Order: sequence, then C-alpha cells, then structure tokens
Amino acid sequence: MKPGNRNADSSSFAERVLRQITDCLRQGCVICIEHTSRIGPRWSPWEVWGKPCVYNGNVQQIYIEIDRCRKAHADHHIRLNIEDYSCRSRFSFVVHSAAALG
Repeated sequence: MKPGNRNADSSSFAERVLRQITDCLRQGCVICIEHTSRIGPRWSPWEVWGKPCVYNGNVQQIYIEIDRCRKAHADHHIRLNIEDYSCRSRFSFVVHSAAALG
C-alpha cells in the first residue's frame, strides 16, 4: 500500500470493522445503537436507539437500524456499542458524524 493512499486505508479499516461486527454477532454479543447531538471532550449524553439486541446474527439488520436512526437524527452523531458479557468487554465506535453546521 502506498503512503497517502487514503482510499485503500479507509477501505481496509472498514473491512476490519465489518469483520469485527460479524465475529461479534457470531459470538452472540449485544449491539446497541446510540445517538447524540454533540460530542464533548469528557462526557456526552448518548441516547439509545431502539433496544440493544443480538440482531440474530444479521449484519444487514444493523445497517438498516443505523440508517433509520440516521434518517430520524441526521444532525446527530451515531455510534455502535458492542458488548460481550461473557468476558466483560466493550467495543464502541462512531458510524455517523453530524455535518458541521455553520
């Protein structure tokens, strides 16, 4: 991979994240979609979208729910929280950033 080739880097990152989500679904991890109007440096008031669930191992269903949340809250940041209660671990990342207003 050549330095400065951001498309390849972001594609590689997206593939790794997709594999991580798929692996988590296979293991029965609970996935929660959350949104907030602002992200602060120390704390942000995230609101839960729908109910946290395992989505029956269906990655496509997660995309559908993220899209529904994005349509309802286009000006909010949206993140996924993936929790594995068997080993008490959590993986969180932002899947949609609100456009800068101004």
